[in-house]
Order: sequence, then structure tokens, then C-alpha cells
Amino acid sequence: MAAIRKRTLTLWVVLLLTVLGLWMQQQEDQGVRQLQDDAAPVMDYSMSDFEITAMDEKGRPKHRLRGASMLHYAETDYAELVQPHLEIYRDDAGPMTLDAELAMVYQGGESVLLQGDVKILRQNQARQNDMQVQTRDVWFYADKEIAETTELVTIRDGIGITTARGMKVDTRAGSVHLLAAVRGEYVLE
Repeated sequence: MAAIRKRTLTLWVVLLLTVLGLWMQQQEDQGVRQLQDDAAPVMDYSMSDFEITAMDEKGRPKHRLRGASMLHYAETDYAELVQPHLEIYRDDAGPMTLDAELAMVYQGGESVLLQGDVKILRQNQARQNDMQVQTRDVWFYADKEIAETTELVTIRDGIGITTARGMKVDTRAGSVHLLAAVRGEYVLE
């Protein structure tokens, strides 16, 4: 009977040590995963006072991006820009420019989120009917040549002031589509 108790006690001790060992291994694995999750992404390059120009099929400038600084992260092909200035060149009109406080660039520049106060200027060659837009948080999709926001928009041009909630801009054509709550004050001569 004493031998059975000794074996039972030994079995319980071995079982307890096994459970304790598995628990400690699980705790260590969770700690390693937490450290990996908390690790900051690794920047592969940065630039200061930079200018990047994308060309069209005919070798003409299509977009030009300038900024105070850029940090790029290779693992996600993501970049953070400070004071971005984007110029979009149009065939038969002056450039359209977008200025912001910050920008997040995704997918190698295919989509850009201009954050904070965003100013858009659409210039015409004769500088008539120039349009100034003030809004926040604008997405720009380079492949579609579309800029859009769901935020409040204020547009000033030669004939008045228009406000709206949300807008979609075809940057190649220079056209603006206002989404909701459109109001305007116009001066007709």
C-alpha cells in the first residue's frame, strides 16, 4: 500500500511539473509575441526637402511631390510625409495643387491620405476661374486620378463661395463633384 501511495505521489509530482512547464512555456511565447507586436516598424530610408516627379507615357511630368521630410518603411511599402505639396499636371490647363500638414503614402504611391488641413488650388492657363478648396483628410488615388473627402469643403472662386459635405475631384479634368449639403453665395455681375 505504501508503494502505491509513493507511485501516486510521484505521478502527481510529475504531472504538476509537466503542467507547470507547459504554463511557463506558454507565458514565454506570449512575451515574445508581445515584443514582436510592440516593435516599431523598421524604416529603410528617409529624405529631407525632397522632390519626386512621375512621368506620363510621353515623358512629360504627370505628378510632382515635394515635402519637408519622408520616412519610408519597406516591410509595408508605407511612407509618412511632412508638409507634402502635390502638383498634378493637366493637358490643357494649369496644374492642380494639393497641400497638407501630413500625408500617408500607401502601395508605392498609388494611394495617398493627405491629413489635417488640406488646400487644393485648381489653376487655369489664363488664371481665370481659379478655384481654391479648403477641407480636411483627402484621399488621392494616382491610378484613377481622383481626390476625395467626406469632410466639410469650402470652395472659393471668381463668382463666390460654395460649401458642402464631401467632394470628389477628377484631377485630370479638373472637375469637382460635391456630395451633400451644398450651399453657395454668388456674386453675378
